[in-house]
Amino acid sequence: MATATEHNPYARTHARKVNAKFDSNKANYVSWQARWNEALAKFPLEQKHQIISRLKAALKRFERKYPNIKSFQDQKFRLCKALTKKLTNILIDTTIQRELDVDWVIKIIEDFRSYQAQPLQVYRPMEEDLPQVNDPDNTWACWEGQHTGMALYLIGTMVFGLGVEEIEIPTAEYDFANRVECRRTFMANNSKDGRKVLEPIDIIVQKIFAVRLDGADEPEWQTINEKQNQLQAADLFMTHSKFHDHHEAGAITRPGDLCDDKYSVELIRKFTVYAQAVLSTTPRAIDTKELPIICGFLKMAEQSNIDYTDDQIQSLAYLCMNLFDANFHEDGPFWNQVCKAYTHWHEAYHEDMDEASRPGIKLNKDWSQGGTFFYWQLKKSWFDDEGNHMPLPKLNISTAFRPQGRDLW
Repeated sequence: MATATEHNPYARTHARKVNAKFDSNKANYVSWQARWNEALAKFPLEQKHQIISRLKAALKRFERKYPNIKSFQDQKFRLCKALTKKLTNILIDTTIQRELDVDWVIKIIEDFRSYQAQPLQVYRPMEEDLPQVNDPDNTWACWEGQHTGMALYLIGTMVFGLGVEEIEIPTAEYDFANRVECRRTFMANNSKDGRKVLEPIDIIVQKIFAVRLDGADEPEWQTINEKQNQLQAADLFMTHSKFHDHHEAGAITRPGDLCDDKYSVELIRKFTVYAQAVLSTTPRAIDTKELPIICGFLKMAEQSNIDYTDDQIQSLAYLCMNLFDANFHEDGPFWNQVCKAYTHWHEAYHEDMDEASRPGIKLNKDWSQGGTFFYWQLKKSWFDDEGNHMPLPKLNISTAFRPQGRDLW
């Protein structure tokens, strides 16, 4: 497979710096202080001062919430404790736990990896709630992890042949003062309010490292790594606005789309050829609406068995620059022209309808409308060096929209 390795006439040092992290041949371990300092260093000075001010305010709030606490070991500071407990001593609080999802229990068993199993999160029931048990001093309630616990119960009894009283499992014991604290924690831990959910970029980075550092052989992960190879060769990089470098030249903020299996590695390589061409004159980030239009068109070509050469893709990029500066920003000239064309088409398409019953204009600035306009613009304007129309794929976008000739450049 060809790789975009030709020299880039423009410098994108930030892209190379970001991508360099994937080139390490060993894991990288840093201290907590180093990790914090590294994260803080990425911000501009003014924003760094704002973050430090927010941190100070947050720490002051903590001090007000926990006055006189000076140690994590203080008995009044109720951190959870990691302990091994007998499964028979753990009951399920059904008023806090969700209904048991049998399908999910079976899924856990099907994909079970012992090193992934999370400890059951338990608490000691309130005295007034304590059921009739033989050993009340050694009885806990599971408030999180019932599906893991059920999987361990079924594996222990039906695979290992153990009696329930013989099964011991890892737990994390929480020191709740009341059930409201427990319920509040359960809701927070299972929602975005209390947990930093992995973004697509975070998952993609994990998969790339898994292939390069750990020898992972999952086909999907290896494909993502091959796409990353193409980006690196072209000085492009995947990122997210939370990293505060989404404005840097070569930044791509739609990693989920880029790594979608509907786009082949070769298609992504062709996209990098386009990107190198447009960024060679104006180093910038790839617009969020640029990637789906270009990749969508290349996908149509792939489905029509049209294999554009690198020279042809470069001519496509130059055409975009000549027509609208390859500016796909939602407020830029491309979408302004799409809006104009769509409005005129809508008026003509519904001219026989009573104005009161005519549907309103819905311009979503998506692939359906943008891709359709892009296709007809190429049909009008894309020629080779000898003046012949470039081969175009079959238009497979399901829409009645067709721009009028007067609304094309």
